[in-house]
Amino acid sequence: MQQIEYRDEQGGFTLRNAGRYQNLYFPLVNEGGMISSVTPLLAGDCKSGQDTFLLSPASEESLRSGRESRNFWVCTEGADPWSVTGQSAVQQAARFGTEAEEAVLTAGLLWQRVTRKNRKGNLRASVLSFVPAGQEKIEVMQVTLVNLGSDPVEMTPVAAIPLYGRSADNIRDHRHVTSLLHRVELRRHGVDLTPTLTFDERGHQPGQVTYRVWGGDETGAPPQGFLSLARDFVGEGSWDWPEAVVRLDPRRGSMPDRAPRGEKRWRRCFFRVLSSCRERAAGIRSSWPLTTVPQPV
Repeated sequence: MQQIEYRDEQGGFTLRNAGRYQNLYFPLVNEGGMISSVTPLLAGDCKSGQDTFLLSPASEESLRSGRESRNFWVCTEGADPWSVTGQSAVQQAARFGTEAEEAVLTAGLLWQRVTRKNRKGNLRASVLSFVPAGQEKIEVMQVTLVNLGSDPVEMTPVAAIPLYGRSADNIRDHRHVTSLLHRVELRRHGVDLTPTLTFDERGHQPGQVTYRVWGGDETGAPPQGFLSLARDFVGEGSWDWPEAVVRLDPRRGSMPDRAPRGEKRWRRCFFRVLSSCRERAAGIRSSWPLTTVPQPV
């Protein structure tokens, strides 16, 4: 690992070429019981307890080998989709070559920020991750895009957060069956997922926890649309080269009738110098009754 550059007496530091350190992860927690882990590529999990995981439970090995992670895509005409987290097949293939993007990690007590430029050098992305202090079970992912060129850039941003929404035990026990019990409700700012039933060694119980991914731009405007099925988002691709993103037409801001749990698409954006677009994510809340809509997998 390269030498960490400490910035202050509170332990804040900077690490360059951070994308090469896939097993490096940080805790994001608060007094309310929210516990997340996040890597420089935004892999890791998010939960409020052993039985309430918003994102799929992670291990040290899955941080490196898994491709199902928090992601935010930028789609522009005439260019490959760009992942601001570095989690695209194209970016991963170039990671150790001459076209590798430099990712700079800046972190402090219970927060991290990763900044990178695309290969053309006309866009810079900064992703800030933290869990707010207090009792709220929320993780915030704030994405800022800056146009470094002199010409406007037209783009369609797509956030993809693969919801898991159940107990860590279901990774090995009834994973498919418990996914069939999921019900999704589309809200103005995002996607709510609530299991109708949970069952394990504690018995069969009605689902009383809702997992959600919500987002908005810098003005508070909601996403333009949602697509809620993981299998339709990935299609015949993969999490790091999803068909729904690759086939998106940035000129119209449209994508196929496919997408992931927690996928959100904003209207087309025109970015000039120092313009920004931000996305906020994910929380867990208790709720009952349920709304029945399409089943995620």
